[in-house]
Amino acid sequence: MATNIREDQDWLTLLSFLPSGLDELAHSTGAIRRAREVRSGEDLLRLNLVYGQDDMSLRMTSAWARSTGLAQLSDVALLKRLRHSPPFLRAIVSSLLPKVSVPGSSLRLVALDATTVSRRRSSGTDFRVHVSYDLSRGQVCGIDLTDASGGERLTRGAVGPGDLVVGDRGYQGRSPLEEVHARGAEVVIRFHPSSLPMESPEGDRPDWLELAEGLDVGQVLDAPVRTVAARTAPSVEGRVIVLRKAAEEAEKDLKRLRKRAKEDRREVGAQAMRAAHFVFLFTTLSTEQADGRTVLETYRLRWQIEMLFKRTKGIVSLGELEAKDFELCEAMILSRLIVLLLIQAYETAFFPWGYPLHRGQSLAMA
Repeated sequence: MATNIREDQDWLTLLSFLPSGLDELAHSTGAIRRAREVRSGEDLLRLNLVYGQDDMSLRMTSAWARSTGLAQLSDVALLKRLRHSPPFLRAIVSSLLPKVSVPGSSLRLVALDATTVSRRRSSGTDFRVHVSYDLSRGQVCGIDLTDASGGERLTRGAVGPGDLVVGDRGYQGRSPLEEVHARGAEVVIRFHPSSLPMESPEGDRPDWLELAEGLDVGQVLDAPVRTVAARTAPSVEGRVIVLRKAAEEAEKDLKRLRKRAKEDRREVGAQAMRAAHFVFLFTTLSTEQADGRTVLETYRLRWQIEMLFKRTKGIVSLGELEAKDFELCEAMILSRLIVLLLIQAYETAFFPWGYPLHRGQSLAMA
């Protein structure tokens, strides 16, 4: 897909994949209040994408805009326009997400994950991009951008009946688990035995580590459980699936634990060392819907979203930002996500001429 949006022909091609009514959207979101230096929603979006995707400074972007006749504005005026753009860009991101329907009773597999973004020379995380990824279609189906305080939660995904949500250890938690289950969605999440309190149908509290240590490689523990009810979260019935890791995989996790502990100047706990030898999953799927091995294979599919993040950071440079201004960084991240979704739209559709035709599109008369 041609993404050199500084070239007019490439920009016209890209516009074919964007929603109509950008002017109305820019005004309704407050991104454009008076059409003076920046005359339209299309022009504002193009300025955002050029600045966000091409790693140009504010001064270089404003000079490019003046040289092409797109807008006559200084770098300070451009900064003001970009800082007002995030609500406009968020609306475009939402419009580019595929509208997915779940046919019949088949489950849609949705993996949840988040990636961090930092400003250049920042000492920590500044933003989190939370992504819902449709594993069956290989498409991003939900995006939420937060600051560093926005934690990973199952409820960030727009899921409901017919969905099977797959999450890593960051998504364990009784309240969000109960809320997603109440929406009618099924879940498969990885958990740590000490982080998600569970009991047997009879009310006992099994020692999952002790039970796991009786497993050989390849053996699967599959036991009915329910989460322990909390003040804000009723119990959820499900199953615990446990599998012993291969020795080399366990050693990799132990090395990561030791490295993290060394960085934090602490010791690795004995329980964490024991748990590193196993994979613990909780699922609301019944045994009729999936046996233990199928649940494990389903969880394994979530590697696709990790590959998406690696690909995203390679294609649209979603990783470290030059800008220091928070609103400017937000606009830059959203611009790069728009480019990612446009690439996705291009790759999942086929047009012999390379772009979709919209109704009412002008025709050149011979």
